[in-house]
Amino acid sequence: MAYATMYELWRTTVGEAIFEVLLDLGHGEDFPLRTHPWFFGIRIPMTNKNADGLPSEEEEDRLNAVENRIREVAKSREGLYVGRRQGQGNRDLLFYFPKRPNGLDDRIRASMGTELLFISREDGAWKGYEALLPGPREWRRIEDSRIIATLLEKNSDPKAEHAVMHRVSTTIQKGAEALAELMKKLELSDVDIVGKKPDLIVVGVQKTALDADNILKVSFVLESKADKAKGKYLGWIAEPVGNGGGASSAVDDLDFDADDLDFELEEES
Repeated sequence: MAYATMYELWRTTVGEAIFEVLLDLGHGEDFPLRTHPWFFGIRIPMTNKNADGLPSEEEEDRLNAVENRIREVAKSREGLYVGRRQGQGNRDLLFYFPKRPNGLDDRIRASMGTELLFISREDGAWKGYEALLPGPREWRRIEDSRIIATLLEKNSDPKAEHAVMHRVSTTIQKGAEALAELMKKLELSDVDIVGKKPDLIVVGVQKTALDADNILKVSFVLESKADKAKGKYLGWIAEPVGNGGGASSAVDDLDFDADDLDFELEEES
């Protein structure tokens, strides 16, 4: 598969720590690149972070300026920028080089005028890159964020309450009934089973602002549980709302583990 740049941004958690990851997923099909076996990481400590360990708006601008300058220097040495991760008061940049970039750390440190930390090691298998690739939950968040972005392009008010309709298909009646019960546990409204076997679709509506975290609480559970009901999560749809009210959602205060929302399904003849 031909390489094409495909940067994606998402948020993830490690324990209780929140991180934002920006990664070029265009390498996901063809890594490791044998031409660039040397990993070079740069940590930029934040000078102004929020309580969650992520940068303030002003700090984000500063970090972007420093990162852009570092990327220019790395590019002059054939460095390949693959992405970054920020959280817990730091932004970490990831590069790969054809060979060990001797002296690059000193050059960057001297030109930046800011405190920086470096890590340089051989990584022909691109383990550093692989460690940041999105898992199922992160992929779901990326898809949710794309839908949100489309709605925002249609002048939807992100703070307004939207009727987010989640849809799951299944071929069996018992699976549809189990999925309907799951949606009710997630406190969705207007839960219904439409169509006929083997083309059943279970729908439920989540009333929420266009909040990726909030929508993910429902979309990821439905996606991860659909297989048990012989089904497939089809995603969600919503109409743009231009001038809605404040954010409101029944699942905002839910605190659960997807594994706790289980159900047994007998084979249907």
